Amino acid sequence: MIKLLIADDEALVCIGLQSMLKWEQYGIEVIGVAYNGGQAEEMIESCRPDIVITDIKMPVKTGLQVAESVRRKYGRVPLFIILTSYEEFEYARTAIEMQAVDYLVKLELTPEALETAIRKAMKLLEEHNTVESYPELIHRSNLHELREKFFVRLFNNLFENKNQYLLQKEDLELELSAPAYVVCTCRIMAPDTVPPSGDKLVTLCTSTVKMARDRLTPVRPCYVTSLDLRNFAIILPVDDAHSLDWMPDIERLLSDMAQALHNYFNVRIMGGIGHAVDDPYLIHESYLAARRALPAALAQQAFIFYADADHKQSPDLKQPLFDYSASRSEIRRAFEEMDTDALHSMITSMIEAFEGRPDLLVAATDAACSVLYMATSLLADGENLVEQIFEHEPEGYRTIYQQSSIDGVMGWLVQFRDGCCELLSSRKQNYKEQVIRHVQDYIKRNLDSKLSLNQVADIFNFSPNYLSHLFSRTAKVNFVKYVTDTKIAAAKEMMLRGEGRINEISHKLGYDSAFYFSKVFKKVEGISPREFIQRVESR
Repeated sequence: MIKLLIADDEALVCIGLQSMLKWEQYGIEVIGVAYNGGQAEEMIESCRPDIVITDIKMPVKTGLQVAESVRRKYGRVPLFIILTSYEEFEYARTAIEMQAVDYLVKLELTPEALETAIRKAMKLLEEHNTVESYPELIHRSNLHELREKFFVRLFNNLFENKNQYLLQKEDLELELSAPAYVVCTCRIMAPDTVPPSGDKLVTLCTSTVKMARDRLTPVRPCYVTSLDLRNFAIILPVDDAHSLDWMPDIERLLSDMAQALHNYFNVRIMGGIGHAVDDPYLIHESYLAARRALPAALAQQAFIFYADADHKQSPDLKQPLFDYSASRSEIRRAFEEMDTDALHSMITSMIEAFEGRPDLLVAATDAACSVLYMATSLLADGENLVEQIFEHEPEGYRTIYQQSSIDGVMGWLVQFRDGCCELLSSRKQNYKEQVIRHVQDYIKRNLDSKLSLNQVADIFNFSPNYLSHLFSRTAKVNFVKYVTDTKIAAAKEMMLRGEGRINEISHKLGYDSAFYFSKVFKKVEGISPREFIQRVESR
């Protein structure tokens, strides 16, 4: 049976939901009721329901916070149906962002509306009704998040080499085949009626980015990436990197988007636009130019092209932004291996370079943002970690954008450095185990590929030597043996189910020839695939 959890802080609502439908007729069992968000999260972990009906506003944690937390832990399942007495559009937009199945207003709730939402959830579950399908389901549900991390790496030039970039692009099914691309970095300016921090601002900004994506993609294929609460980047295709003919069209497109967002949310959008590059691997160059043009765009409250910016009137364009290209390998290694000593030393050097230099405020803010992006990009749960460091700040880590003095930026960097080193030290082993679980899940999802160490290391943004060492120490088996054993175990299952001949099975598992597959099979099992099939048939 399908397992259902109900979460609402109003007892009468919980009773009403339990009695509104005859759940057994739908093959559904109500496994429990939670009266606050914390209790709901605990019950989801212990009971693993398939569907959760949750109120959007509850004590301890809101329904949306529960949905977001659970989504990060378990992927797409359980499915969430959001229930609320509020009819504001912002709540609906955030529920959609959390990939909720449906959004129901309590005052309008009828058995028919509830049944429609439940059947929608059941149809989604039916598509993934076996445990074996869950890894792929989780992978697809995390696709948006993984793509955002990919683009953050691309913007900040964090790929070790072009091959690593190409492998990840292919794995994430990204289409970047236009003649050229240009990046625009946008800033969201909320109206005065919205508090400078809190849920209302978060909802407004996430809804704004979502609508920007919805507004742009039907007109021109592009990628919109959220950088943080108030900043997002747009990668737009253009016809020619060596001409400026595309500029009026891009300016018109962005202006129309900004006007639509202003009409809908009363926000102001402005941004810097970089120069075009003909190789998407070089998008970081356009992104850097866009960031340099952003201060001028903020001053004029418009979209400013880097090519048009008056360098004499925009001293910010002359300031050197943070360039970590020389120490990129060291930074990567520090995050990969959770080397807190190296990380502490690196950030301390950065602080010493900017301390007491108010003339480098823009560069210092950019440096802090770059380190922030690296943490969220290079660590599997980087955003959660950074949120914890700044959990007592009204806007969390986003307070970096409120700093108007060099001392404020340095204070943020000190807090980031100390908190990051402390948390990484405490969770070092758990993090490594989590990384290896992700790698093992990837291997199981891609048994039809050759799965070389270099390829998988590139996919996960690690060096091959580090991944090999980490895999052996954490999984207690070397990478090659794990891949081989997993493929042979899958082959045995296919043979037991009669899923084709030996040569067909070997092809499905990514082997170049049935002969080599048979050789590997015999080395692992002690008998050939044919002998294995004969033994099964004789039983």
